[in-house]
Amino acid sequence: MKFNKGLADDYEGDRYLTFTEAAELLGSGRHTRISQLVKNGDLPGYTLPLTSKLRVLKSELLGLITTENIVPNK
Repeated sequence: MKFNKGLADDYEGDRYLTFTEAAELLGSGRHTRISQLVKNGDLPGYTLPLTSKLRVLKSELLGLITTENIVPNK
């Protein structure tokens, strides 16, 4: 299954996103923005099997956007 990235992501289900995908979804295009949210505890990061990099849940990212009114850095 192939997923569209960023704002073109039309997959309705929940899935784990890389920091880069999450940043594209925010519209900021920088994974460091997501990294900072995870580091500050504003967004949980998850470790998946067979990968060393953290991921974030799409639903939690979208929930953070709507509840906190996060404006992407540009």
